[in-house]
Amino acid sequence: MIRLRKATIGDRKKAYYWLYYSDFSMFLNKLEGLTEETIPSYEEFKADYQDYYFIGSQPEKGRCYIIVSTKNGKKEDIGIISYTSFHLFEKITEFDIWLKNLACTGHGHGTQAILKLVRIVKDLGYANIIIRPSKYNKMAIKSYKKAGFIEKELKPGEYYRAEYIDKFSEGEYGPGGDVFMVLSLL
Repeated sequence: MIRLRKATIGDRKKAYYWLYYSDFSMFLNKLEGLTEETIPSYEEFKADYQDYYFIGSQPEKGRCYIIVSTKNGKKEDIGIISYTSFHLFEKITEFDIWLKNLACTGHGHGTQAILKLVRIVKDLGYANIIIRPSKYNKMAIKSYKKAGFIEKELKPGEYYRAEYIDKFSEGEYGPGGDVFMVLSLL
């Protein structure tokens, strides 16, 4: 069973390690073109994942949640999922998700977490969710499709605020390196 709990400032450091230093992150880092020398520092991570993601002070900009698995009565933090909206038009948000290690993948945990966060952002008034996995991350793409996302052609002007198009329209993986996916909540 999967549930989401609101992340706290105390969760930020482990989220950083899960993202950049787990056995699963080695795969993701390679996709993004990161090497041991170019992995962002914890300070750079904090600049991207500011306090409001972990204290809930600006929910209109975004929020992080810890994915918690309960198995045989034992609870375990297994990943992080977030929504981000500061760079998008009103009523659009973007999801990001990563699990703490390879052992947590392939069990449907990501799909369950996404569906739980979908309910949260729908209650907040969002109408569309975007997500941009690497085109090589086939497991993630499959999970997102199970959650209802569909592949679309990215038209940055329909999603990104003008001042953020240059910064975000190429995605984390560079031109043509990702799959643009959308889930409509209408």
